[in-house]
Amino acid sequence: MFQLKFLIPRAACRAGTVRSYATVGGILQPERARQVLANPKRTRRGNPVDLRRLFLFEQYQEVLSSRAVFVMQNNNLTAQEYSALKSDFREKGFVIATIRNNIFGAVIRDRAASLKAAEGNEGDLRKLEMLLAGPCCVAFSNATDEDRPTLAKDFTEVAKKYKSKLLVVGAKFDGGVLTADLLSEVVKLPSLGQLRAELAGILSQPAQTLVGLLQRSPQTLLSTLKQHEENLQGGSGKDAN
Repeated sequence: MFQLKFLIPRAACRAGTVRSYATVGGILQPERARQVLANPKRTRRGNPVDLRRLFLFEQYQEVLSSRAVFVMQNNNLTAQEYSALKSDFREKGFVIATIRNNIFGAVIRDRAASLKAAEGNEGDLRKLEMLLAGPCCVAFSNATDEDRPTLAKDFTEVAKKYKSKLLVVGAKFDGGVLTADLLSEVVKLPSLGQLRAELAGILSQPAQTLVGLLQRSPQTLLSTLKQHEENLQGGSGKDAN
């Protein structure tokens, strides 16, 4: 029998109050915990899912909902190295967590099925499941482009420090799935803010030129137009010859 006390801190149950339950992605609110326990997932044989697996499933749902989720293989990082890795990622606005591939894969399939039912297309999400091999961990963030304009680059810089034991295999970024090769190309691109500034500069150049021309004195403007007319006539004469 599922009981809410298994998903809520024991001290809170004894005190007769209900507190939030911490997860790797933030807080699993009591209301959500009650919903999960009221409608527990079951195996194909109809048996209730183990509470630990149920809790991890909810954690991974939060992780997958993040704007950016980077998948890595952990090749024997020591406890000290992993602690340093978490600290380095935290400074860049990421949370890192070790995952169980089978449960994370189930979350991906569940999310893909929901997308297909709602939109008729599951997108590239299932490709993310193919990246799960060996001992994996994920670094995820909900930072906006305004908060972290170089989010992908920041991730890559941290991961490079541990490249002897940490293999980046891909990512879910802004709704799309990237392989390691595609991710390395994305990192080279300028930030969205920089692209917007460059585009605005390009679009404003003709208007600025026209405004500058109109602000000149009438005599200068007339001289410029006359010179332009002579150039056109000269070009027409050459064509006629």
